[in-house]
Amino acid sequence: MKKSRIAFCLVLALLLGLSACTSAGPGQIMDGDGMVWYGVQGNLLKLEADAFYDGTLEGLEIVQDGEMKALALADGVSEGTFTSHEYEAVDFTQMVASWNAQIPRGTSVEIWARAQLDGPDGEWTDWLTWGKFTPYERRGSVKDKKCDTAYMDVDTFILKDQKTAWKVQVKAVLRRSEEIQTGNSIQVVDPAATPLLRRVTMTFAGGDMRAAYAEEPVETLPDKVLCPAPAISQGIRYGSIADSICSPTTMTVMLLSRETDPDLARYSVLLPEMYAMLTKDDAEDMFGNWSFTVSGAGLYGYEAYCQFGSEEILMQELAQGRTCGINVTYSNRKNDSCPYLEGCAGSTNGHLIAIIGYEYEDGVRDEDHLYFYSSDSYSDSDDTSYRRYKWTELSKCWPKRMVYIIPSLEREVTPAHSPMLHFGGQLDALGNNEYQLLGGLGADGKFEPVDPYDFERDAGFICWCVDGVCTDNTGGGTETESSIVYEKPMQVYANNTFSYTKMMAGGKIKLDLAGISQRAAEKLGVDPDDVWISVYAISPYGYCYSAGAKGTEPIPTYVPGGN
Repeated sequence: MKKSRIAFCLVLALLLGLSACTSAGPGQIMDGDGMVWYGVQGNLLKLEADAFYDGTLEGLEIVQDGEMKALALADGVSEGTFTSHEYEAVDFTQMVASWNAQIPRGTSVEIWARAQLDGPDGEWTDWLTWGKFTPYERRGSVKDKKCDTAYMDVDTFILKDQKTAWKVQVKAVLRRSEEIQTGNSIQVVDPAATPLLRRVTMTFAGGDMRAAYAEEPVETLPDKVLCPAPAISQGIRYGSIADSICSPTTMTVMLLSRETDPDLARYSVLLPEMYAMLTKDDAEDMFGNWSFTVSGAGLYGYEAYCQFGSEEILMQELAQGRTCGINVTYSNRKNDSCPYLEGCAGSTNGHLIAIIGYEYEDGVRDEDHLYFYSSDSYSDSDDTSYRRYKWTELSKCWPKRMVYIIPSLEREVTPAHSPMLHFGGQLDALGNNEYQLLGGLGADGKFEPVDPYDFERDAGFICWCVDGVCTDNTGGGTETESSIVYEKPMQVYANNTFSYTKMMAGGKIKLDLAGISQRAAEKLGVDPDDVWISVYAISPYGYCYSAGAKGTEPIPTYVPGGN
């Protein structure tokens, strides 16, 4: 190791330990004499505000997004780049990026990074990318995923041959275009639209890295904390993706646990399938990309980031009323290939769960008496999704120590609209329980048939529910051999009982409105004509048509909680 490298580590440790030290800005550490070091504090680097001024801008400008500073494309520029300062760190072997931005249609954000290796030559890796990210087009990239010294494993930058690095540099590329591919057609979009990138966060692991809490800590952790949170089972969602949407379902639980302000009513229709479609990694054909899942929360105006975490970080977040998410591998069978976890619903070697509370049993503050509460989507139903896990077992089921964090109960900016764009639509009766889905106004001011391309090929899908027909979680769920009754449940729109169907050729939908209304009326004790049915056509690219019916009568432009 270079002498300068050793000196930096000593100085960094001293600076972080001195009470006189102050933070000069994200990634900056200032001592009492005004000396500034650009370094990673703990295992997290937040690049925001002042860090934008410390870097290099090409084709970008720094603007206000509410009370936040943000990077935006300059007028007349279709692509711009922010290149950060070089930041020093203790040795690490891998890193994961996340970012917070508003991304209008026709725009995208792409994050890159490189690392300087420890050793005599201090070689830099090539720049590697996390892929293009946008809600409204195919997202992800298969280019530039590896070099001689490092590679990208979906969302994780990993150094090869057990090498370590001690410096990191980050690059953000913002883009816009004048048209996008939607379904089977090209749509013209606002050529002046720009992403607003508020923050890029990097988390590090391996080598000498140790997790450290990055937010203002609670001085004394209480014996017990339970956060209000919904319970959502992924297994009862849309069949072709139900077994693979644990990551977006976890983030949906986290977001909905924060959606308490009346002005957020338009987001109450958020379904885990919607969030999944906004954040799917198309290049990897998966919903479990950590970076994409977490960065999706930024579209809703929140700060959110990935962090290689610890028990302490989970408890600090929960103590402040904030749910979080972790990656796990577990089994409900002893002597299985996955670690045993009493109270879980099955066996999985890759899963995400929401952590919603903790307690020291009987007030005994040691690890043997520590339990965490979870809204675990690996459950047969919404009302059996509340779980309680013993920490000494859960710890063994959490090998990678990844945490999804939204370090606030409030949004830091107010987005112009919900990222999943809701468009009013109408069901046009064709007879024989078949309907044409109409949405969008033509030149004559009348509804036109929606483009069926994405829906016919099973990339998008149709779902419907009846108002009032739902899993009632207001009592905290159902106690079974593995699930518990939770003291602070939340009832959300996603707890409605959804049914799913596919769009037929020509954009037709098969719906027996009379049968649906009759069955619901018997269950609800109302007249069939008073039954309200909501129908959604959810696309893979950030838009959703919402239509509905009252009894057997279609209702035009029915958008519950929509824009």
